Amino acid sequence: MTARTAWIVALASLIVGASEAEANAQGASTKPRGGQKDDATAKPPTESFSVTRSTWARFSERRIAEKHVEPSESELAARFGLENLGPRAADGIVEYRQASLGMRFVFVPGGTFRMGSNHGDIFASPIVVDSAIRGKADETYFGNEQPQLEVYVSPYFIGVYEVTNAEYGSFLSEWRAGRVSESCEWPLLLGKPDHTPYLAGDPRRASFDGDRKPVVGISWVDAYAFCAWVGGRLATEAEWEKAARGTDGRIFPWGNRFDPMRANVSESQNFGMVDVGTYPGGRSPYGCYDMTGNAAEWCLDSFEESFLRAMPVSNPCLLERHPARDRRSQRGGASNRYGFLFKGRTSARGSSKLVPRFPDPTKETLDSFPITEYLFSGIRVVLSPLQDLFADGDVDRLRASSIAIGKARMEAIKRKQESGGAGRAAPAIPQLPGTVPATTPDDDGGQADGGNR
Repeated sequence: MTARTAWIVALASLIVGASEAEANAQGASTKPRGGQKDDATAKPPTESFSVTRSTWARFSERRIAEKHVEPSESELAARFGLENLGPRAADGIVEYRQASLGMRFVFVPGGTFRMGSNHGDIFASPIVVDSAIRGKADETYFGNEQPQLEVYVSPYFIGVYEVTNAEYGSFLSEWRAGRVSESCEWPLLLGKPDHTPYLAGDPRRASFDGDRKPVVGISWVDAYAFCAWVGGRLATEAEWEKAARGTDGRIFPWGNRFDPMRANVSESQNFGMVDVGTYPGGRSPYGCYDMTGNAAEWCLDSFEESFLRAMPVSNPCLLERHPARDRRSQRGGASNRYGFLFKGRTSARGSSKLVPRFPDPTKETLDSFPITEYLFSGIRVVLSPLQDLFADGDVDRLRASSIAIGKARMEAIKRKQESGGAGRAAPAIPQLPGTVPATTPDDDGGQADGGNR
C-alpha cells in the first residue's frame, strides 16, 4: 500500500469515526462514567444540537410532496415584476431584469438534486484528495458536508451576479435617509444595526471599492436587510448549492476540474476583488457568475456542522439552531481562498459570525490591513415564493430566549469583573445567539460583541 493510499484510508476512517462519535454524543447520557467525579467542580456537559428544538423555516418539510403544483417561470417572474431580456448570446440562458436597481436574475426550476458529498465524490477525485492533503485535513474537513442527500427545492430566481457596491450604495442611501422599512430588518435583533460596510471611507478599503465590484465587509444582518429591501431574501444553503452545481453533482460551478482562469481565487493572482462577471468561464449550470471565489456569500441558514445528517429533504432551512449560536452559513469561498482547497467547491460549507468584533483602529498594534471574519463576505439575492420564514409565535419565543441569554451574559461578565482574578475560576459567559445587544463593557475594556462596527 502506497503512502498516498494509506493516507486516504486513514482520512476515510477519521470521517466515519467523526460521524459515529457525533451520533453517540447526541444520544449519550450526561452521567459521569469511568470514575469521573460527579461534584460541583466538574465542567457541565455541552448541550448537543437538537433537531426538534431548533427552528426550521415554516416552508421546510420532512418529506417531498408527491402532488404539489409549483408556479411556472413566467408566473414567478410576473409575481416579482421581472422583465424578460431573452436568451443571452453566450449560453442561451434567459436573463431577467429587476426594475428598481436593474439587477439581473436567472431561473432555477423546482426539483431534486444531490446536496453534499459522499465518499465516492471525495476519494474518487484526485483534485479533492490533493486539496485535503494540502489543507492538512482532519476529521472535520469533509464532515459537515456529509452525507449526500437527494433534496427538493421549489423554483426560484437567483442573482446572476453578486450584489455590487453600486447596488448596495443605493440601499445604504435609502437607509440613511430613513426610507427603509423596519420590516426589512432581521426580526430577532435586540438593537439597531449600522449597515455601513466595514472600513467604509478608509484608504485601506480602496482595493474593494468600485461600482462593479461585489460589496464586502458586511455582516449577515446587513445582507438580510438588503435582500428584504429589494423584495427577496438570502438563499438557503440548498438553493445556493443547487444554483452552483446543478443536478449532475459537479465539484465546481463549471465542472470537475479546477481552473484558476475560471474564478477569482488566490491562484488567479488578482490579490483582491474584481468586477462581477470577470470570469465568464466560471458560470454555473444556471448561468450564475462568481459562485467560486470573489466574495464569500452569506446564506439564510444558521450554521450547524451536522446539518445534512438531520435536515428535512424539502426546502430545508435551519433558521435558528438550538442551543443558539451566533454563526451563519457562507458558501463559495472568497478571493483570498485557494480554489481547490476546502471552500471553493460547490458542496463546501463555511460560516462566519453574525456580528463579529473588529480590531480596535485606535491601537498601534493594528495590522496595516486587518483581516476580519466577514471582510470578504458578500450577497447574492434570491427571489422565491417561499418568503414567510417563521411560524406563529416563533419570533416572540426566540426574542425572549435571546433576551434571557443576553441577561445571563451580562451577569456573568459582572461576576467575572467583580472576582478581580482572585485565584478562582471565572464563571462561563453564555454565548449570544447572534443578535445585536446593547453596548456594554467587556472584560478586555472594549465593547461587547455587536455593539459597534
